[in-house]
Amino acid sequence: MLGHAGGVHGADIAVVTGASRGVGRVLALHLAANGLSVAALARPSGDLDSLVDAPGEIVPIPADVTDPAVVRHAFDRVTAQLGPPSVVITSAGSIDALGPLVDADPNRWWSSIAVDLRGTMLTAQAALQTMLARRSGRIITMYGNLGDRGTPNLSAFAAAKAGIARFTESLAAELAGTGVVALCLHPGFVRTPMTERLSWSDEGRQWLPQFGERAERHWGDGQAAVQLIGEILAGAADELSGRIVHAGDDLADLAHRAAANDELRRLRIVGSDS
Repeated sequence: MLGHAGGVHGADIAVVTGASRGVGRVLALHLAANGLSVAALARPSGDLDSLVDAPGEIVPIPADVTDPAVVRHAFDRVTAQLGPPSVVITSAGSIDALGPLVDADPNRWWSSIAVDLRGTMLTAQAALQTMLARRSGRIITMYGNLGDRGTPNLSAFAAAKAGIARFTESLAAELAGTGVVALCLHPGFVRTPMTERLSWSDEGRQWLPQFGERAERHWGDGQAAVQLIGEILAGAADELSGRIVHAGDDLADLAHRAAANDELRRLRIVGSDS
């Protein structure tokens, strides 16, 4: 069940983007099975359509999150059909631009970033139309540290995820005092079609030769992310607005440490005195 006490604590309507596959699907299914009404947004596919048969109330909505008009229409539909969302999870992402930058197709590179970063921005913007008016809500963006360690051949993914982390921090600062919380979630190392592709595709084997071996040892099923979402909906991470939280975190301990260290779990350029 969700939350410390087994309930959803008022977060009864959720929007999850990228909900047809991967982490987004895991979270959408779990939220619906635990009593939330879930709008599942993703590009049209059989995977998206199949969600209609899942336990609980889950409404598949075909949507390209990089298109402002489509995103606005999707949120209008959510509000009309289910009500204003209390939680929005931006899980749509892409890793279609693997390889050295010197050989990258600029349109493919930029499109990959757009799904992650532009999609996150447009989804958050649409969510705020009702959340600010109601003075409550949680926007949870999706992080991934595969691109934050100087790994070669991942420039689009790295740029997108760094942008999402900084975007979330800036958004949280704008939302201070409004009752709306913005958090950046790292779901852990989950086995998904994306990580399978990184492990086993020709591109993945060529450009990330060590990834598959590590994946075989460390893949998870997303349950740590599910548990963390429950704690977030229970309000346990509200004091961490703007920061990156990881699946498996002790949120009480993290909040205690963050109170003493404003730099904790934020993107920073180390060593700068400016």
